[in-house]
Amino acid sequence: MSIKTRLGWLLVFWSLLILLAANAFTYIAFVNETEDRELDAIEDAGEGLLNMGIDLSDVNSKPFLKSLLPDDGMIRVLDNEGNVLVRVADEDDAAYFPPSRHLKKEKTAIVDIEGERIALFAVPVTNGGSATTLEISRNLSELQEEKRTLLLTMLSVSIVLLALAVLIGQFIAKRFLKPVSVIGRTMEDIKESGQFQRIVLSKRKDDELYALAMNFNHMIDSLEEIFARQERFIGDASHELKTPLTVIENYASILDRWGKKDPALLDEGIEAIRDESIRMKHLVEQLLDLASVQKQNFELDPIDVALLAKQTAQRLEKASGRNILMESGQGRTLAMTNKEKFVQILFILLDNALKYSEEAVTVKISANEETVIVEVKDKGIGIPQSEIPRLFERFYRVDASRTRATGGSGLGLAIARELTEKNGGNLQINSKQGEGTTVRLELPAVDERQS
Repeated sequence: MSIKTRLGWLLVFWSLLILLAANAFTYIAFVNETEDRELDAIEDAGEGLLNMGIDLSDVNSKPFLKSLLPDDGMIRVLDNEGNVLVRVADEDDAAYFPPSRHLKKEKTAIVDIEGERIALFAVPVTNGGSATTLEISRNLSELQEEKRTLLLTMLSVSIVLLALAVLIGQFIAKRFLKPVSVIGRTMEDIKESGQFQRIVLSKRKDDELYALAMNFNHMIDSLEEIFARQERFIGDASHELKTPLTVIENYASILDRWGKKDPALLDEGIEAIRDESIRMKHLVEQLLDLASVQKQNFELDPIDVALLAKQTAQRLEKASGRNILMESGQGRTLAMTNKEKFVQILFILLDNALKYSEEAVTVKISANEETVIVEVKDKGIGIPQSEIPRLFERFYRVDASRTRATGGSGLGLAIARELTEKNGGNLQINSKQGEGTTVRLELPAVDERQS
């Protein structure tokens, strides 16, 4: 069952409940009001008759009592044993019921007698020392007829209102769910055509359906950007992997034809194949690192950044044979970060600095109340300002030929940025051509009150 149908039936269901409650309240209120009015009327008649001070047990009082007889009613006077002393009634309409006996106090009530509703007023009376009972009653058959008429009227009106509720419910459901239907059709079109589409937003901007359509369009924008980045990534990765594979394939063919008899060509081919295999292995490892970074959540601990940076720089100095200068202030340099991932970030930044600078590289550590800052500075060739915003894109390289010669793949900074963001930090690059580059790594400092 569709949402539109369910919404329509839900409206009908609640309309039915409201109608039933309203009808029940109206019916009960009508019955109680009319019955109370009838009881008040015969009670007033009875008390008025008593105040006249006549002998009600006298048969001669019948004409007088007849004149006071209510429509469809009966007046009778009973002795203490319940025998009828005087009775006047509309013989066609008045219902007979057993007389009251030994009545000690006034009684006003609605009684059911043989399917008839009777309004009854009975009161004990003393006439000349003898005890009698005065009864005044009225058949409420007209009221019963009015109740039936009221029920039929309410039933007819309810049927009409329910029919209107069905029509209005379908209209409202169709109108309010129209944006949802549009979203559904748009998604079907996207599925069938494979092309991203957006929803034309309505003029109303203050309801949830407008927000839903707007969020749908934002989602499509994000998906389109992700797909575009994925396509660029696949193209770049394919290109980067194709180059070493082509070199390997070409050298394998050359060696197969002439390398067996030419030792110099054989050595050259083996070296080229080894170098390209190493470069391809390094590229695959970086791709796996990048994929794993996006999926992992790291545990962050208080780390002494200055001490860890110094240890990392010393290890890289020994491996590269280059000087790395350390500058650190006297303040606290505790940051919330992941030790292993911080070392990986610093290795990437230092490796890039050493590749593109022949002079010593400087690592400067500083801190304030909120941030610990690590700056890696080199005096290399620098980067054009127009290229800096794209440095964190995967496979992007300012100078492809030079980067390839140094073994770079264009993935290092992308990995470093992903790791930095996972560590809750920020990575920035400042550079001037001919003067060098500074990469600024910011990490959240440890609150002194918590350490």
